Order: sequence, then structure tokens, then C-alpha cells
Amino acid sequence: MSFVTFVDQLFAGLSLAFVLFFSAAGLNLVWGVLGVMNFAAGSVYMLGAYLTTSAIARLGASALGWTAALILVPLAVAGLGAIAEIALLRRTYRQQDENRQFMLTLALSYLIAGMVVLVYGTHFRTVSLPAGLSGTWTILGAQIEQYTVLTIVLGLAVTVAIWLGLYRTRAGLLTRAAVDDREMLSVLGVNVNRLYSAVFAFGIALGALGGVLIAPQSTVSTNLETTALVPAFIVVVTGGLGNMTGALLAALAIGIAQSFVTLQDATFAQLTPYAVMTIVLLARGTGRRWVAA
Repeated sequence: MSFVTFVDQLFAGLSLAFVLFFSAAGLNLVWGVLGVMNFAAGSVYMLGAYLTTSAIARLGASALGWTAALILVPLAVAGLGAIAEIALLRRTYRQQDENRQFMLTLALSYLIAGMVVLVYGTHFRTVSLPAGLSGTWTILGAQIEQYTVLTIVLGLAVTVAIWLGLYRTRAGLLTRAAVDDREMLSVLGVNVNRLYSAVFAFGIALGALGGVLIAPQSTVSTNLETTALVPAFIVVVTGGLGNMTGALLAALAIGIAQSFVTLQDATFAQLTPYAVMTIVLLARGTGRRWVAA
């Protein structure tokens, strides 16, 4: 493998990794704070992609159109997420009814998928690349697509923003405190219900952002629901439930590995997430046995 090919595949892997991380980060955040495994994450990702096609169709593949899509689509989906949390999930927290939470998020997934088919039909859709970002840049001798670089830069920016929000703001402090003791926060005067709604909405918005970013790189179809949900769960399991840093590292490992495996066999590359998860879990189990011994 030449150095140029290596750089090209590395950037492609990083771009894929950050799209994976957004969906996984939303799952991890909702699970870590609310204790809810959101099975609607794949549908939210798909909805974000479809709403992007509508935004670009109306505003055009211009800087304005894509800026609006990157901001308005996650905000709109976050609003829907907040409504769903208030109307459906809020009643299940005190009973800690995980079965009901599972059924509600699964029902929400089917509802979103049905609405998408009703509005957009089952036909494949495509989205044009942003105007001015359809070319390439020469980086370390490799011709890297400008949109790939944008995805990586945006991914880094959002990742840093998540970290700063969780560990350097009062809202982040309250969010982390809610993981340990919801009742104590309520006693201290914090509106925990409002906090939970905000966390769920933000987690949903992250998944929708992944859908926005993938729209011009992939055919937009109802298949996105499955192709997003399964890898997101794999990233969460590999990185550790509730572990945001672990999810980022897992997404990077899976995205980069899948990019390089694609060079050899595009079909086998689809199994890369499972292979990475298996290796990590086996290594983690072996390490624990050594420590115990």
C-alpha cells in the first residue's frame, strides 16, 4: 500500500468514524443519564437524512442551504425528541420499567419510519454536495474530498463541544449528577424532568446530525435505519455503556478499520464492526481474568 493510498483511506475512515460517533454518542448519553436504551436511534438518523433532502431541495446545495440543514434539521428533530420524552418516556422513570421503555422507543422507531414512508415514499433519494465543496484538496500528496475534510473538522468540533459541555459547564455537572442521584437533585431544587427532556432531545439531535452528514455521501433510503442502528449499538457496546470516551475510541477504530478493509473486500468490510467488537470484548475479558488472578 502506498503512502498516498494510506492517507486517502485514513481520511475516509475518520469521516465515517465521526458519523458513527454521533449516533453512538446520542445512544450513550440517553442511556447514561436516563437509563433508557433508545431503539429509535436508527430511525432518527434516517429522518435526519430525509429532512436534509427536503432542506436542500428548497434552499439548494449552497452554503446557505447546507448551513440551514446542519442547524435546523437537528433542532427540529430535537424538538420532536423532547415531545416524545414528555409524552411517552417520562412516566416510566420512577417505575424503572425497562420493558415499557424498550417497547416505547421501539414503537417510536416504527412511527418515525412509517411517517417517512408516508411523506417521502420508498424511492431512493440523493443529495448534492455543498457548493464549493465538491472538489478535492491535496493533503500529504493525496487527493482528499473537501466534504470529507469538512465532516472530520465538524466532527472534531462537535466532539470537543460535547466534552466541554459535560465537564466544563453547570448543565454538564447537573447531567452527570443525575446519573448518580436523581432524587438528591430534585431536593436541591433542580427540575430533573426538564433536564431529562433536554438530554433526550440532545441525544436525538446528535443522531439526526449524523444523518445530515451522511446524506450526500450515501443514497438516502429507508435502509439507513438499520445500517445506522446496528453499528451505533456496536460502538456503544465496544466502548462501554455510558462511556463517551470509549464510544469515541470505538468509533475511530471501527471507522478506520472498515475503510482499510474496504480496499481488499467491500463485502467483508461490512463485518468489520463485528470483528472489532469481538476483539475488544475478548481482550477486555482476558484482561479482567489476568487482574483477578
